[in-house]
Amino acid sequence: MSLNSTLGFGMMRLPVINGNPTDFDYEQLNTMVDTYLEAGYHYFDTSYVYHNGKSEEAVKNQ
Repeated sequence: MSLNSTLGFGMMRLPVINGNPTDFDYEQLNTMVDTYLEAGYHYFDTSYVYHNGKSEEAVKNQ
């Protein structure tokens, strides 16, 4: 098993604007996701309850 298949990008505490859990800082989030993918990782840990149900939408908007 490779290291890249064992680590996940947790979507529970994403960067937000003005403390609003559903108003994502997409500029910062895009940088984080791009860096993660460029390092060869591919697993994203999402859940409906993260960010009031919006973490999965944040991934779709990447």
